[in-house]
Amino acid sequence: MTSKTELSNRDHDNMDAFLGHVLEAFKTGEITKERAVGSLAHVMTALEKGNYDEARSWFQQGRKHLADAH
Repeated sequence: MTSKTELSNRDHDNMDAFLGHVLEAFKTGEITKERAVGSLAHVMTALEKGNYDEARSWFQQGRKHLADAH
């Protein structure tokens, strides 16, 4: 079992999907460069601070989080 302070294989899959979505949303003009950078920085900061629950939330619900920002 993966600890709460480690990313599981599923977390990595969700992270890959989130990163792909952010890049695609920027590419198509759905979000600005600033929003893309801000979203990625938010997740990176959460991981750096050990807030894995916040990072997992973004990995799992990234599309919703990006849409809520509009």
